[in-house]
Amino acid sequence: MKTLYLFRWGGLLCSLIVSFSLKSHAQQSFSLKEAVDYGVKNNLNVNSSQLDQAIAKARIGEIKASGLPQVTVALGLSHTIKPQPFFLPPGLSFGGPAPADPDEETALSLGGVRYSSNAVANLNWLLFSNSYLLGLKAAKVYTELAVKNVTASKITVAENIAKAYYGVLVNEERLSLLDVNVSRLDSLLRETQVSNKEGVVEKLDVQRIEVQRNNLVTERQNVIRLQELALILLKYQMGYPLNQNLVLTEKLAKIDLNENTIQDVKRPFTYGDRIEYSTLQTQRVLQTIDVENVRKSNMPTLSLAGNFGYFNGRQSIARFVTRPWLEAGSIGFNINVPVFDGFTRKYKLSQSRSNLLKVENNIKLLEQSIDMQLSQAEIQLRNYWFTLQEQRKNLELAEEVVRVTRVKYKEGVGANIEVINAEASFREAQTNYYTALYNALVAKVDLDKAAGKLYSE
Repeated sequence: MKTLYLFRWGGLLCSLIVSFSLKSHAQQSFSLKEAVDYGVKNNLNVNSSQLDQAIAKARIGEIKASGLPQVTVALGLSHTIKPQPFFLPPGLSFGGPAPADPDEETALSLGGVRYSSNAVANLNWLLFSNSYLLGLKAAKVYTELAVKNVTASKITVAENIAKAYYGVLVNEERLSLLDVNVSRLDSLLRETQVSNKEGVVEKLDVQRIEVQRNNLVTERQNVIRLQELALILLKYQMGYPLNQNLVLTEKLAKIDLNENTIQDVKRPFTYGDRIEYSTLQTQRVLQTIDVENVRKSNMPTLSLAGNFGYFNGRQSIARFVTRPWLEAGSIGFNINVPVFDGFTRKYKLSQSRSNLLKVENNIKLLEQSIDMQLSQAEIQLRNYWFTLQEQRKNLELAEEVVRVTRVKYKEGVGANIEVINAEASFREAQTNYYTALYNALVAKVDLDKAAGKLYSE
């Protein structure tokens, strides 16, 4: 009985330990960099691009394998049910019965063995092909293109995570200030209720504060729900389980955002910093190889071919074992020289050269687009940064107005409506400030992306 009692309590203790362990692993903390690193490893879009990279590598291996010796083995066994007849011209019989009609063809059955079999190995080895050599050259470039496509998907994920991360941080600060505002209004409400009982203020003054408090509590609940949605969006962008808790370790106060940020981002800058530009450069190399491949497609190809096998033919299956098999084999070279393809090569070359010109145009267009994006992102960040400075001043001013009006109200030289209006202006200033802050942070992300400095491996 005692053993059973200890066993039960031991099982309960183990369950509690396992439960605590699971809970401790169900929540993780992330800085912005850690969130981005987690996202590029777990986001499904990145995983899909990595699968495309693996497919590209396998395709390259397939191309390389086509230049290695190709060996096949063929086995055959046939049973002749009825020999095929052989027809002779009229008047010829080769010792067989002559037909009744001298103008009729003579049909002979040549006979032959009932069973025939063979086992043959064939070898084909491509020794020289210009298309194959250019394919090997393109394989390395194609690998680089696949890697860059993965990097491009990681940059997109990093952008989405950064914006979602900042959204959560801004909502956290808004919630903190809303809690302070609710606490301040609760204090004011209690003081006003005491003054009302003493006959100093009217019941209407209390009701006005209650309305303000109810509106503030409603706004706080809305922000809480918005924060839940922001966290869900961040988890989704990271590829993080939606049913697990997520804690952010960074705070807005530690984010350095100043006027020098713009120049720090832009210097130094080259077009090659943008993954889109680097990808187009790689595509240009591939298209150049394609032009060369089509231009030299009339060059001959050389291959080594050979075969060796065993052959047998008998009237019965049993004689295959008792009678020897005969050997046969050959080896040689095959040269394939294109002579005339009906002008197919001419039109293919025209298409390939036009595609190369399109890539060149796309590169020039992208350079112009990058210049425009940099200018737009810089101007936008400057505008949001100056707006943020003005909203910060407005917030400080509104906070001072709230403090003064409350002091005047407590001393009996101010009206209740002044305090309520000051509180409303203060909350509006807070909303405007955090909206400007979020816009500035997003603009910073856009400028980093435009300058090709958002994410690096």
